[in-house]
Amino acid sequence: MKKLFLSALAVGFLAFSSCKKDASSTQPTKTIQDEVVLTNGRLQFKDSKTLNNVISKLINKGTDYWNNWERDLKFKSLRNDSLASEKFESFVFPSFYKTIINPKGEYMVGDTIVWFNNGYKYLIPNKDEALLAKTKTNPDAYNLKFAAGDQPINSSGKLTTQSTQLGGGKKDARYQLEFIKDGDPNSKRKIVFEIYNYVEQGIYNIHYIHTLIKLEYLGGNKPGNWKPASETMEKRISNLSFDIAFAGTGTGATAHATGSNINTGTQIDGINLDYVLCTFQSTNKTVNATVNGQYYAKVLAPQHSAGIYTVNSAW
Repeated sequence: MKKLFLSALAVGFLAFSSCKKDASSTQPTKTIQDEVVLTNGRLQFKDSKTLNNVISKLINKGTDYWNNWERDLKFKSLRNDSLASEKFESFVFPSFYKTIINPKGEYMVGDTIVWFNNGYKYLIPNKDEALLAKTKTNPDAYNLKFAAGDQPINSSGKLTTQSTQLGGGKKDARYQLEFIKDGDPNSKRKIVFEIYNYVEQGIYNIHYIHTLIKLEYLGGNKPGNWKPASETMEKRISNLSFDIAFAGTGTGATAHATGSNINTGTQIDGINLDYVLCTFQSTNKTVNATVNGQYYAKVLAPQHSAGIYTVNSAW
């Protein structure tokens, strides 16, 4: 029975959605927390169904809702710990997902501890803290793990003016605008519009296709090292449509997740706009994506007059 549960946990949930942002309420529904408790600094969900229900409630709700949800549980998430978030940056977790993960990269489902590390999702059964500690000292030796993180998107659509096609095949961030603070050539910033395919691999692959508007600054010790910036931006996506083609879980035939005429509303803060287009399960870790929309960002901080960028995107 334990093996069956762990397999189900590795698979996750099946959902097709165009996930429109619900701005009508920033207060989480109390029943969400009924089967979620805080244990040893990590959230513990009663079972996979509870986890799936929470995820469905958190997707695209926005920062105020997530903060209220965390506050009700007296929980500090990975999303609200900037230093810890840098350690997990390579996973490219959607923002809603970082809301259920603690700064150590953990949560629990039933009596199974889930731990993220170096491109993998580890499953530690029986609340075995000693096994978790042992696994953390030698992660390569532990076998009950599944690859997790960003995977390739094969995008259609033509490049447009002021666009850049990045190499590597993983993330697609062709729409970027570099600028400097007024009169300060040593202070470089960059507005980026991009899409990601976050995947947790298993018996079937769980996909979260999400799109971001973010601001970065050029800093750190390495040349070309762009890091998250926190200046306040006004940002929104409007008239968004998408068609994601993927290998279905039945015969492996091509299936589609679609959405149209989506508007995120305007977000004004120093946090990325992170919008989930759709979620689904697939027999393949890669997808084909066609995404179109009007992306807009304007930096509102003083001395950032060049920080305004609007694009009719076509991925």
